[in-house]
Amino acid sequence: MKTANGASLYAPAVYGPAGRILCTVYTAEGDGPHPVLIFTHGYPGHEKNLDLAQALRRAGFSSVIFFYRGCWGSEGDFSFEGSFEDTKTILDFVLNDTQYNFDKKNIFFIGHSLGCVNAARMIALYPHVKGGVFLAPCDLWRIYLLGLKNDNYRDHLHALLEEGIPYIHGTDETALTAEIKGSTGRLSIGSCIQAISEKSILWISSPDDEVVSEAEETYPYIKKIKQFSPSRFKWLRVSSDHYFSNMRSQLTEDIASFLLENTDHKKAHIDPTSFESILRKLIRQRLTSITLPAAASYFHISVPYASDLTRQITGKNFTALVLEERMKESEKLLRNSNIPISKVALLSGYQEPSYFMKVFKKYFGCTPSQYRENKDLH
Repeated sequence: MKTANGASLYAPAVYGPAGRILCTVYTAEGDGPHPVLIFTHGYPGHEKNLDLAQALRRAGFSSVIFFYRGCWGSEGDFSFEGSFEDTKTILDFVLNDTQYNFDKKNIFFIGHSLGCVNAARMIALYPHVKGGVFLAPCDLWRIYLLGLKNDNYRDHLHALLEEGIPYIHGTDETALTAEIKGSTGRLSIGSCIQAISEKSILWISSPDDEVVSEAEETYPYIKKIKQFSPSRFKWLRVSSDHYFSNMRSQLTEDIASFLLENTDHKKAHIDPTSFESILRKLIRQRLTSITLPAAASYFHISVPYASDLTRQITGKNFTALVLEERMKESEKLLRNSNIPISKVALLSGYQEPSYFMKVFKKYFGCTPSQYRENKDLH
């Protein structure tokens, strides 16, 4: 299904050892090839991260969402090792693609929770994979080991496995526990530490995570990774739950910024003396709809290069530049007109007045109404 801006959504038939793997491809707008993101979901439950795939497509990345065997409609019976085999099948699908114009030199995995283990194993095993993003990594092997000494962790593992049973086919909590026990560390990020430390990795965790103990499941791995002095590793701590429910927009920005900084791209000649003024004018003309891919298309350059060039010339990333221009516009409207705040929000590029007021207060330190009342002081 092709959209008006050139972006597309497809549901290709991908078959693995257990049968058909339900898969959706979100292709980015504009001329390719585009960097590609493969999403590995967690133990089946509530979060599929479809919103991240859509949002990152707007940042110039094509995305592949798929479901492991026995999950959410994919054929076969679920198992942890089977989910890894399905992940390999999807990587092969991307590497052998001739239809979706994937940039096979820029392949990243985005894992969430248990999916981070599959992402880590793929990143470690395959040189084709440039790096990845680990969102609240959940390492069941480590929880199992902790449970051998602490009943609280044993009960926690049991509860986690039980919670996912309604969403999967062909197994039960006893069988899954036995698989974890018999994996001898294979189903663990710990076995991949040195290899992933050599790649571009963004690790995002929260001390408020209700599923993963940051102290027991994140710190030990971060410490080991840092022993290898990684040059492209970034650890980002946030305040959120296991699903980053209160910060999905910010999460997207953080991921997009990291990926753009770590994507290889071909450079074209751009006049640096005129680039910033033209880009700012373009942003002002399209405050409500401007995207990085649209700006890249305007200059006839790749999205990663547009991002890199913006940062080099302006000293800001694209998101910060758009924010600055939107705040300038809102400031001008508040100073020189009496139109309602909701209209100021819309004209400044924000569909939701409540979100506009939140952004404005963070930027200026006061609400739009307070700014208007005291405009002579600013």
